[in-house]
Amino acid sequence: MADTHGPLKQTEFKVELDGVNVPGFIEVELPAKRTKEIEYREGNDPGHNRKLWGDTQYDDLILVRGANKENETLYDWRKTVEQGKMEDARKNIAVIITNEVGDSVLRFEFSKAWIKEYQPPTLNSHAGGGQANLATEQYVITFDEMDRKNV
Repeated sequence: MADTHGPLKQTEFKVELDGVNVPGFIEVELPAKRTKEIEYREGNDPGHNRKLWGDTQYDDLILVRGANKENETLYDWRKTVEQGKMEDARKNIAVIITNEVGDSVLRFEFSKAWIKEYQPPTLNSHAGGGQANLATEQYVITFDEMDRKNV
């Protein structure tokens, strides 16, 4: 019987683009979320700065998948960006962490996302066995907002 309690496993996840499952991802790097720190002092303040918060900033979302000819969804999305069709290129993407029985548990949603960088596979005829010999492609995605939700 699967353990549905405790910490989630990093190997159980899925990716949705505008609500549609996109299969084949072997790695997802969720972005860090941080808020800028602003220091200030007023004329009669003690000899140290006070700290306030400023803008919230996000790193990029990075998706890695095995290269194949069957699923062109992300590459077609990238081509929309290259063609300058930003209204069509801004999409909502979600990364869902599931438990061992496949139930969605934790959802990261990214709004108005678009692919800013595509890295094709690095090829190596001397690669070893296993996952090291997979031809993978990487998509670097930027977005306006990130939201973490319990499902």
